[in-house]
Amino acid sequence: MYHLIVLLALWSASSFAAVPVTVQRLDELTRNPQKSVPATVIARNKPALASEITARIDAIPVRVGDMVDAGTVVARLDCRLYESRLAAAKAGAARLEAQHAFSASQLRRAVGLQAKKGISEETVEQRQADLAGLDAQLAAQRESVNQATLDVERCEIRTPISAVVTARLADTGSLASPGTPLVRLVQLDDLEVSAALREDEATRLALAGQAVFSYAGEDFPVSLRVILPVVDEQARTRESRLGFDGDPAPAGAAGRLQWSGDHPVLPPDYLVRRDGELGVFFVEEDVARFHAVPHALEGRPVEVQLPARTLLVIEGRQRLADGDEITLVARPE
Repeated sequence: MYHLIVLLALWSASSFAAVPVTVQRLDELTRNPQKSVPATVIARNKPALASEITARIDAIPVRVGDMVDAGTVVARLDCRLYESRLAAAKAGAARLEAQHAFSASQLRRAVGLQAKKGISEETVEQRQADLAGLDAQLAAQRESVNQATLDVERCEIRTPISAVVTARLADTGSLASPGTPLVRLVQLDDLEVSAALREDEATRLALAGQAVFSYAGEDFPVSLRVILPVVDEQARTRESRLGFDGDPAPAGAAGRLQWSGDHPVLPPDYLVRRDGELGVFFVEEDVARFHAVPHALEGRPVEVQLPARTLLVIEGRQRLADGDEITLVARPE
């Protein structure tokens, strides 16, 4: 009986003893969370240059990997038929121009004779009608010349942009028809990063503005250009487009888009559970107070709504209950 009384006394004394703890300021423990999502480098222009006429392919003077400037010929087609049509159209235009000049001269003479009462008004009107008809024929023929000229120009297919050749899609000697792709290009001086974001990620990235695209162990600084105001119906995400601030990553590179969050979070190691809730212990006049953190999850960083200079218990917290007296093992500076 005596021993039981002694043990109870010792337990009672120890239960009211201050718990030794180590503390640290909240703002020294929190960090800005790093967000990371899959992303891809895309070229805004990657055309497949196609034939606009039907003709045999005479040559494709480029190879895969060649860098080509805007205006470079990447394919030549057999142009004899179209050159012949152009020559015929020009000859027809020359014939009509001669007829037009003769008809205009006849009209002038008729007008002069009419003034002297030497020709009827009907004859003058006929000359005017003949000239008007030739005007229309000549205009149509000149359009035929323009169209034939365009066809001849289409015999040489030129790149509209400076780019790299990524594929030859046809062979010399093959017959090309309108729409037949011949060469594929990718523009390298106009690249962007594309990433699909959840709504909360889109909001955070918009606030951050700056990010990096990580690929093959290298970080490429990027800046947000736009977040599309359209939500993907299946993935429930929004596409973001970011431009490179310096040298770009390779087109087609698949990496990760990373940026820092705007709200500091506490690592999950400092969370404890009391009465079914996760939270932290902080010091208030040598007393431990439990602060529950709503929506906190095991193993996940969390935002703690406390003043930045609040002293959090970092060692000894597992033994604490709300309201326990504490003693600081080492007071912070």
